[in-house]
Formats: sequence, structure tokens, C-alpha cells
Amino acid sequence: MNSNRNGIVVASSEAERFTLHQTLRTLMPEAVADTLMAHLLPAGWSDVARTSDLDALAATIKRETDAKFAELRVEIEEQFRNFEQRFTAELDRRDARFEARFDKIDERFDRMEARFDELASMKRYVVSTG
Repeated sequence: MNSNRNGIVVASSEAERFTLHQTLRTLMPEAVADTLMAHLLPAGWSDVARTSDLDALAATIKRETDAKFAELRVEIEEQFRNFEQRFTAELDRRDARFEARFDKIDERFDRMEARFDELASMKRYVVSTG
């Protein structure tokens, strides 16, 4: 229990609580004294949170949580951009390799077409001279 002495809240000791309970028992029926003592806080009033304390704590938690989520969002976006850049660069490298391979295949087809044209020309020559 806390007592208010000259406007200052002072915590009461267990000995003071016991003395108060004994005094109340002499002034009133024991059951009434027990009921009255049961309504006193087992700890000091300084341990009791007011609604405004809880509201302030909730506001602080929300502010800090929002700030942490904002930091996390920035970090995730940065990591995503880095991943996207690496992924795009890798796709570009693979695309370049495929383009080079297709260019070689195109060259082979061009040489084969030229060879077929030569063979067709030889065939016409052989057929026409034969």
C-alpha cells in the first residue's frame, strides 16, 4: 500500500500493512477488516499502470514498429534491386551466348546452302554435258 504524505507517494512496508490490518480489526469486525485489506493493492501504486501509460506505451511501440518495418522495407527493396540486376545481367550473358551459337548455326546453314548450290550446279553441268 502507498500512503500520501504531504503530497508525496511513499510505499508502505509489509510491517505497516500488518499494523494497519491489526488496527482495523480492533475498530471493526474481522471480516470487514479482511475485506478492506483485500481491496488494497499487494504492491505499491507505482506498479499500477494508468490508461494514459498504456496509450503512451502503445504509441511508442507503434512508432518503433513502423520505423523498423520501414527500414526492413527499404532493405528488402534494395536486396530485390540487387537480385534483379544480377538476374538481368546473367540473362543478358546467356542471351549473348545463345546469339553467338545461333550465329554459328546460321553460318553453317549458309555454307551448306552454298555447298548445295555448288552440287546443284555440278549436277546441272553433268546432266547437260552428259
